[in-house]
Amino acid sequence: MLVAASIMGWKEISASPDDFPTQKIIAIPSGSSLEQIALLLEDEHVIRSRLAFIALVQYRGAQSRIIAGDYFFAAPHDLYGVAQRLISGTRGIENIRITIPEGTSASGIGKILKKNHSEFNEAQFVALATPNEGYLFPDTYFFYSTATSGPIIETLRANFRKKTAALYNEALASKRNWEQVIIMASILEEEAGTPDDRRIVSGILWKRLEKQMPLQVDAPFAYAIGKNSATLSIDDLKIDSPYNTYRNKGLPPTPITNPGLDAIDAALHPKATPYFYYLSDKNGVMHYAKTFDEHKLNKERYLR
Repeated sequence: MLVAASIMGWKEISASPDDFPTQKIIAIPSGSSLEQIALLLEDEHVIRSRLAFIALVQYRGAQSRIIAGDYFFAAPHDLYGVAQRLISGTRGIENIRITIPEGTSASGIGKILKKNHSEFNEAQFVALATPNEGYLFPDTYFFYSTATSGPIIETLRANFRKKTAALYNEALASKRNWEQVIIMASILEEEAGTPDDRRIVSGILWKRLEKQMPLQVDAPFAYAIGKNSATLSIDDLKIDSPYNTYRNKGLPPTPITNPGLDAIDAALHPKATPYFYYLSDKNGVMHYAKTFDEHKLNKERYLR
């Protein structure tokens, strides 16, 4: 009778609670102890008894194998089912593949995230991500459909730090200003399409800065007012903006895109040439000039 009563008691305590939270996400914080996880599950009515959960996990030798994160339960689970889900990391949440191309702004990333998940808060993401412009690494990511702006931004920033560590250390060793390198890289990402052109243009732009010349590049206007070289007017070039590189000397105050590794490398390793001017024709081919008169001729030849 005692054994039968014990079996019946265990069956009851291991069954799913009557008010099991279906259609709700349960977040298991990273670094939580087994006891903290058991208490959280009990408080959320995912399990009936934290002591029973702890005993089951310890019996399976899985005390340190519970995987933190968000879990979605579409239907009630008994104690065994809950434990198995947490030990195996079966979250029950869709994993969305997101590809961020090189040279995508924070606003552009927000649009990509919204396109892939209609319920994503794009406005919140842009507001939080814009101060990190330039440091959100363009790459392919897998995010859970429940991912929010803060964790996504931290993932992009962490990937930036990881992927650019060698270049960052090189910049420090050569006493280059890392923030300026990233701003320059963000411009190069938009101004030049090939690795060789990026390095030539990098040399031209750094040389202009050294000689206290305005950069006179169009790419920052796309960031500031949403216009590119093809749509810019004479009046646009006169606007009062820190991103107007025709009126202001020096670099823009912030990056204008999130550059990839090659653009950052090009900013750090400019190619020395006799050129001071460049333009891209309708086919994307670069044409360089040593003097402004040569540059005007190139405009007549390739842009008319």
